[in-house]
Amino acid sequence: MNKTLWNYYKQSVDGKKAIDLFKPEPDDAYQAVERIAEFLKNWDKDIDPHHLGDGLFIYEVNIAERHLLNGEPSSRNTFETFVETYDLKEFDLQGENIIWSEDRYFIPVDKFRQKAATVDALSMYLYYCDSYFKPILLPRRFDIIQRSCDVLGIELPAIPHTKDYKEFLMYYYDICGVLNEFQQENELTDAELCACLYDYGARVLLDDKSHVEGELPQPTNVWLTGASGKGDFDFLDSLGKQQDSKTSIWACNERTRKGDLIIVYCTSPRSYLHSIWRADSTGIFNPFDYYHCRTTVRDGVRLPQISFSDLKDDSYFSQLPIVRRNLQGVNGIELSAKDYSELLKLAKRKGGNTTDYPQLYIGGTVDFGEIRLEKDVEESILIPLLKRIGYNDSDWTRQLQLKAGRKEKAIPDFVFFPQGATHFESAPLVIEAKLDMSSMVEEQKAFRQALSYARLLRSKLMGICDKERLVIYALDTSGSCNIERPLFDNHWQAIYSDEIIGAKLNQLIGAEVIKEKCSAL
Repeated sequence: MNKTLWNYYKQSVDGKKAIDLFKPEPDDAYQAVERIAEFLKNWDKDIDPHHLGDGLFIYEVNIAERHLLNGEPSSRNTFETFVETYDLKEFDLQGENIIWSEDRYFIPVDKFRQKAATVDALSMYLYYCDSYFKPILLPRRFDIIQRSCDVLGIELPAIPHTKDYKEFLMYYYDICGVLNEFQQENELTDAELCACLYDYGARVLLDDKSHVEGELPQPTNVWLTGASGKGDFDFLDSLGKQQDSKTSIWACNERTRKGDLIIVYCTSPRSYLHSIWRADSTGIFNPFDYYHCRTTVRDGVRLPQISFSDLKDDSYFSQLPIVRRNLQGVNGIELSAKDYSELLKLAKRKGGNTTDYPQLYIGGTVDFGEIRLEKDVEESILIPLLKRIGYNDSDWTRQLQLKAGRKEKAIPDFVFFPQGATHFESAPLVIEAKLDMSSMVEEQKAFRQALSYARLLRSKLMGICDKERLVIYALDTSGSCNIERPLFDNHWQAIYSDEIIGAKLNQLIGAEVIKEKCSAL
């Protein structure tokens, strides 16, 4: 962290306000939490301050009155025991008396998914109790916390790739450990650390002009997701009416990619397909959200009302497994190109103009052979592409060992035109190859691995790829970049078969372009 800039921020009016906001001993904790939630609407406009305040109240009454947290709370064993054994009982207040329900629970003891999904309220309660614990807010946008940590130079532990939801609560504990180390290294108070995370570091993201809507990759996948409740319906019904309702955050499949098509189905009592949207981000994996993967959507187009009965009566859709399941578990269901084609036909029969709807990109078919290993991705897909855009075998180094601290341990897959006498100190481009990044957790791991290499080599560009696609990112002057805002993101089939897409990649990372960047280092 840049100490000079931090000190300027700390003395500024905005800095003082943010630090004061996160005081660990506020005069009124509930008012403080609601003010924090209002402040965080910069990142998620749908945050409900009263909901967070109510959650804090429920945790405080249960934990304090029922003595649920025993022993030293900052001990990992104590915290794990707490996670495994606490529940949140429902209660009524009669004057100063608490009347506990015997058989009704806000969260039963074994519902770890619900516990993890309320980590914002739990973490605020623990923050006010013990300095080890830090508030982890923005449950629908954990990517904002990740990116703020990237800006600050905080390396968060990897998100557990598991269906054991208790592990996400222990992940919260481990995050607190990393944040405490950063706090001690930089001599920050608890409130200063929070201001660092949710304001100072995040200001770089607010200033990042890459959030402005740009061109989306051509859609290659179609996903079905569900809308329910007044908030969802109000947003959908504002389509085409309100300027501030052009984008929103929706539950999605973790394999959602930027540019994909998102079809929204309004659940009961509406029970009809509403609209088609474009994914403006890859699937955002949120360990502290009940729906663990979400995407931002934009460019919605209204469908004619296609009811569930229409789908059941249609000879094609009546045979789809998700329709036969009465659209139960609709969030993140993948539809095929054929399914989408039939949907457009059905929309046309219902009076829709199919020229208004986005079309799936169908590229040429390229046979890369059998791709079973990471090495196959490198040898059969990436290297032939590199040679097509002007590279020779001598232009890159593979498995290059870099000096990281006192050890040589960093080993990027492809380093282009590395320079340096003793240890390679710089390179304009690095690319990290994986076998499969279809899981957002795996993509995040590959992204952060490539980012760490790019920082070590002072690279301005970095790439990640797998058997399906290639993604290129630009690093800014602080060594940061946004996983949601790649310079280039396309499937190999499109890169190889579409001359325009191939030319765009060549203009971005072609050998001659990178040689020029190399001479500028």
